[in-house]
Amino acid sequence: MSVLSVLSVLSVPAAAQNYGNYNPRDDQYRLLGMTRAQAEFESALREYNRARELRQNNLISETDLEQTRTRMEGARVNYLQAALAIVFATPYVMIDRALKIQRGDQRYVRLTLRTENQSSEAVKLGEFIDSTLLRQLNPEEVPNVFVSIKDDSPNGGAIIGQPYEIRIPALRFGEPVTVEFRLLRDVDVVTVSATYANQTREPRVLLEKDASANIVSVQSTQPSQEGDLGTEVRYELQLERFTSDASGVRLEVGGLPRDIRWEFRDPVSGARLTSLRFAEGATSQRLTLALALPPRDAGRFPLDRPLPFWAFALDARAAAGFTELARDSLTADEARSIAAGRVRLEIVPRGIGRLEVRSPNFYHTISRGDSVITEITLRNTGSRAVTNVRLSADPPPDWRSRVEPELVPEVAIDGEVRVGVTLVPPPDLGVG
Repeated sequence: MSVLSVLSVLSVPAAAQNYGNYNPRDDQYRLLGMTRAQAEFESALREYNRARELRQNNLISETDLEQTRTRMEGARVNYLQAALAIVFATPYVMIDRALKIQRGDQRYVRLTLRTENQSSEAVKLGEFIDSTLLRQLNPEEVPNVFVSIKDDSPNGGAIIGQPYEIRIPALRFGEPVTVEFRLLRDVDVVTVSATYANQTREPRVLLEKDASANIVSVQSTQPSQEGDLGTEVRYELQLERFTSDASGVRLEVGGLPRDIRWEFRDPVSGARLTSLRFAEGATSQRLTLALALPPRDAGRFPLDRPLPFWAFALDARAAAGFTELARDSLTADEARSIAAGRVRLEIVPRGIGRLEVRSPNFYHTISRGDSVITEITLRNTGSRAVTNVRLSADPPPDWRSRVEPELVPEVAIDGEVRVGVTLVPPPDLGVG
């Protein structure tokens, strides 16, 4: 019988080993069960060889020889089945290392896997099984290991790695295999799903940060925001430690005009920060970057257009290089030349138009048949020009009104426009 045929026998659900003289303890002590099956096979083989000699001398019938051969083949199958029960005892794939690394703006997870066979009896297998057969069975190899990474969800998370699944053709004992996934979602804890030998393991793993990059990375979920002049805009930042240096980092911003003030804050305490040092064992930290926009742009930066700038986490060496650059006019090439964690952010300043309506006199006295003619002033106290201002009056019933001009094309910042208003009372209006 071929090894492939024997393997097909093992594809059915596990049951008690069926040896000739079955002992219930053979399932618990598989090596002893294999020894028993080996002795029975060798005895059946000797009996078959004697039967062949007897048949050659016409001392037994062909039927008797066939029955002896059948018993021998059955004992051989039992022997191989007992051997395979040891060889293919449930293997165990272990995670040696789970490393989170950064390349550019992308995050990756590098997994190192190795195999361990839980059966200590398999070590002695070579003493009992023919070496050729043992090489064919290949007990030190776990074939077809499928690996994927999922998010940390108690109900079975979604796959968050690219590629979604990696197949390892063979995982050999003593030969760890490393696979790499690109993270589709930035997380610190993942579930590693490994399927092999008709089983699936899904341990939760806290990712180790790759210190070889020697940076503290900076990320933001809101990299581009709008803000009205005179208000404050906040960016939530996530800092991750990819360095073994415990001296901390300096927090800086480059590329912002001087009129826009900025500061880093602790999101919990609100304390202002100029530098950051990670606590013992901590690998990530959240910060808030607050920008205070001036009430007026003063012509130093454009309105209604994206204004790019960068937030940095600088070690001592990078901080020294940063001081040599012009902070408020930092270019994209200069930002990329700084060997430090950084994130590109955008602010779109928006001006606000505010109109004040002024009148020199809110009280008028007229004679019967006369009209009220007055003048009002529109003043723009906001931070952007106001265009297409349409004016109208809301007179009492039966009164008539006229505004000249009805449409003001533009009121500039700090500009004024005078508008005439005429009110005509009804002819039968009473006095008083």
